[in-house]
Amino acid sequence: MRFLPLVCFLLACEQDYAVNPTAPEVDPADVTECGFTRVESTAYYRYDCNPVFTSTGEEWADAIGSTAFNVTEVLGHPFYQLWYTGLIDDGSDFPPYAMGYAVSPDGTAFSASEDNPVLGQGEPAEFDSDYMSGNQVVWDPETAQYVMIWQGIHDDPQPTKILNGLGVATSADGRKWSRLGKNPVFDFGSDAARNVNYCWPLDLTLGEVSGYTGYVSGSSDGANVCEVYRINASSLGDWAASDEVVLPVGARGTWDATGMISLSIATLGGTRLMYYVGFEKWTQQGNYVLATNSKLGVATYDENQGEWVKDDDPLPLNLTETGDVSGVEALRVGNRIHLWITDSYEIEGEPTQAIGYFLYDPDFAAEEDAAAE
Repeated sequence: MRFLPLVCFLLACEQDYAVNPTAPEVDPADVTECGFTRVESTAYYRYDCNPVFTSTGEEWADAIGSTAFNVTEVLGHPFYQLWYTGLIDDGSDFPPYAMGYAVSPDGTAFSASEDNPVLGQGEPAEFDSDYMSGNQVVWDPETAQYVMIWQGIHDDPQPTKILNGLGVATSADGRKWSRLGKNPVFDFGSDAARNVNYCWPLDLTLGEVSGYTGYVSGSSDGANVCEVYRINASSLGDWAASDEVVLPVGARGTWDATGMISLSIATLGGTRLMYYVGFEKWTQQGNYVLATNSKLGVATYDENQGEWVKDDDPLPLNLTETGDVSGVEALRVGNRIHLWITDSYEIEGEPTQAIGYFLYDPDFAAEEDAAAE
């Protein structure tokens, strides 16, 4: 898909309009095919035509894996971008993969790029030659480029190999990506990571001053859990681990007692919200253990205490009784937070991991409540 001709066409037209320097506040229900229904007793709204993304029908991608979203403004209107791992279902433990790119004018209908796949898997024996997951993308205005992190896995028993590392790639347009020559920038099994056993990357944000902050899950003291830690980068190739837990697991027996598998931070009205997917237990499946009974939770940053405070109960946005949520992306657009939640949907009679679309709109919810009184 090409966007430049469209923009040039618009700018070449006779100017019978004014370009608004700030984004207009548009109700998503006015521009999407379907409306939204309020989730009872919450300020969240579910899109009536979920799921919004299952697969693209592309030959190179039989199934969609991890995803990353971004939103920018074009001529004052939001423009949504999606990056996703596509897997070729060949029956192996580590099927071939690549990275795809899609765009949407409204956050619901995504069109795959004609340049797909935009990033392939690593060469044989590289740290990500067998699998890529946990991809996260951020736009860095200081360097005018997109930055992506991901977890690479190399299934090789040789102890001299890097089997689990963090990779970095950059792009000027979101389609053509260049791997950093120093990859992996962080070896999850190295001496630098000796105090924490890392599980997977969760999120990527711009640093408060400069550089980047990555959120990863891991455990210390031999605990078999996946709590949230930071790894900070002063530059793309220089990452340093932190031993301090940012978000701990819940108490034994609670819904998030074993760890977190996805995380996304958004700020609305000066309040920082951390959406995360927590899971209750590990389940053995063949030679692997899987995070199971996973649901969506939220934590709010307490500026006075300098820490994240979790809500006790999960958000009632999961589609199954036990919970099969595997991913969350949260982005603020105007006066709302837009959420894309990967969950289990029944498609053609089969449970399938797909992406649903939700809104967090406390202002509108308050108006509805006041009108109902």
